[in-house]
Amino acid sequence: MRISTETAVGLFIIAAVAVFLYMSYHVGSFRFDRIKYNTYTIYFNDVSGLTKKADVKIAGVKVGWVDAIELVNDGHQVKATLLVDRRYIVHADAYGIIRQEGFLGSRHLELIPGDPLLPPLSSGSMLTRPNKSPVTIDEMIGQFSEVATRMSSIMTTIDGAISDKDGTQALRTMVENLQESMKHLASFAGKLDRIIQDNETSLDTIVRDLRDAIPRLSENIQRNLDRVAGVLERDFDRMASQLEAGIAPIRETAQKINDGKGILGQLINDDLAYDDLRTAINGIKNYFDKIDKMRVVFDIHTESMCGPIERREMVRDSKSYVNLRLHTAEDYFYVVGLIASRNGTINRYDEERRWFEGGSCSSGCTELIPADLDLSDNKKLKYATLRSFKVRNLDKLLFNIQFGKIYGNFAFRFGLFDSTGGIGMDIDIPFGVADLRWVTTFEAFDFSGVNRYCDDDDRPHLKWLNRMFFTRNIYFTFGADDFISRFNKNVFFGVGIRFVDDDMKYLLSRVTVLAPT
Repeated sequence: MRISTETAVGLFIIAAVAVFLYMSYHVGSFRFDRIKYNTYTIYFNDVSGLTKKADVKIAGVKVGWVDAIELVNDGHQVKATLLVDRRYIVHADAYGIIRQEGFLGSRHLELIPGDPLLPPLSSGSMLTRPNKSPVTIDEMIGQFSEVATRMSSIMTTIDGAISDKDGTQALRTMVENLQESMKHLASFAGKLDRIIQDNETSLDTIVRDLRDAIPRLSENIQRNLDRVAGVLERDFDRMASQLEAGIAPIRETAQKINDGKGILGQLINDDLAYDDLRTAINGIKNYFDKIDKMRVVFDIHTESMCGPIERREMVRDSKSYVNLRLHTAEDYFYVVGLIASRNGTINRYDEERRWFEGGSCSSGCTELIPADLDLSDNKKLKYATLRSFKVRNLDKLLFNIQFGKIYGNFAFRFGLFDSTGGIGMDIDIPFGVADLRWVTTFEAFDFSGVNRYCDDDDRPHLKWLNRMFFTRNIYFTFGADDFISRFNKNVFFGVGIRFVDDDMKYLLSRVTVLAPT
């Protein structure tokens, strides 16, 4: 028994919805507020005391929670999944610290957001900077125990050294030697005092000689200073003249600036010119700020139809999409793309209507020019049947030009879809799992059915597209195309690849340029 195309499309949609509901049940119930949170993963060697649903804080303020904790790398590391409010930006060098509220309080994860000059991390990214694990009570007790053990060992050694008769005698000998050294030191101090007393007269003589020599030294220094002053006074006028000659051009330039001459003078003296320059600089700064904040996404994917094109059993449609998505702001974007379509487009041709005078044209009749017709004589007129025909152009290039607006996990688009006007909606389904992402899309375009070959099928072209991401850049596509048409409904499958500008920069940085040998 052969299943019709309509039944196949219906069964496919029911199966896809069933898979969607099963995965929703398997992953966990939806939290509708998850659209306000970004997901990040972070790795620790030890998370003692940190539990699932523990608070995530920045500078002591709660910004999210720990969504999952699991062992990885054969139990050598712990992977924690965080949900952080989208209002708080986490940068490339961010890291986490496990802290405790007081001595007996619960543990939470303190998130250090990183340097604001570095690029922000997108949702689903991993914090690569090493994180700080907590110091546990067991470790502290172990360290105190080790210190106590060492102190006990030292005291045991000292006790063992002096507890026997030899040790006690050695300690007594050390004390006696110390007393003898103090006696020798006192004797040395007494001898030094006697030497100073015996040479007191000689010291007085030395002081008198110094007192007599200082005035003579002062006179010599004064004479030398007078000689240097004379040399400086003789050369000062010449130095002043040279300095004046060097300052004259500077003074002239400053006068021109003060008079408002030249570009610099106009900027300093003319408020209007200064305001214009400041406005121009601000405009350039704003322009480069927008360029720096612009995010570019490259998307390439294929769609291979499982059914024929409009009753043509031997022809199956397939499409290849190359789209460039420009995010000029956080919640606005533009889409420009090319589509290589096997189905192509339809060209329509109409024959002209030809008028004839009454009678059978097979027996010969006179063709009349419409401008010369005179219907006042009630002439019987015959005309050839107006015929129209269509030609399908296979393997054509179509294009997308769209504008979009983002509201949380929803994005709305309108513009040209497959070279016809239309609207679309994208939904990023929040499963909350870093390794799985599902984006489902609904599009409506070609509202009059101009790209269909059959005249009696003028329904709008509706399309349901799903992108299932298994990695950050590679995804699988499936869906239903033109599923309310009479003869062109189809299901399709395909693959795709997606890059953002940061990915392109990373790939280009990995390319090794080999110099010619």
